[in-house]
Amino acid sequence: MYRSEYDKTGRASRRGAEAEIAFKKAMDSFFGSNIEYTDEDTGQFDHIDFRCSLGMTVDVKSIKDPKTIWIEMKNIKGYDGWLYGDCTHFAFERESFFQLVKKFDLINLVDELVDKDCMVDSPKDCMYKMYSRTKFGRDDLLTKIDPQDLYKIPYVKIKKNTELESDFNPFL
Repeated sequence: MYRSEYDKTGRASRRGAEAEIAFKKAMDSFFGSNIEYTDEDTGQFDHIDFRCSLGMTVDVKSIKDPKTIWIEMKNIKGYDGWLYGDCTHFAFERESFFQLVKKFDLINLVDELVDKDCMVDSPKDCMYKMYSRTKFGRDDLLTKIDPQDLYKIPYVKIKKNTELESDFNPFL
């Protein structure tokens, strides 16, 4: 731990070290990243505390209804839905931002909130309950949660850049 000659009591360096430890834990916990301390010379003189590689894969979910988030547990063919896909994170579109959450945190949240034994016949009734469109020839299994529920798990908000959105068309 670096301590400046002007830090007579060591308080500033201890507080700095504590903040770095908290940051590393938060990064490791949220991103599951490979975050490493830089060596003391690089860190102190180049102002770089950590180097990290964020090995994330993200499934982006567009906003359909601002009052709910649809969760797909099984797809229309009856296989694992997007909740159990290969991504590590989900980015839920909201009006002015994306809310990024870890897949396993979302799975645990859904397991906690949703009554998987309660099947309903209407999509209007499937908040925290299970719904399937088998009567329409689909083998899916869906539920809805409140967008506010995402605040119960670790998340990152990413503000939308409206200037870029209007210029970006991935299909051109």
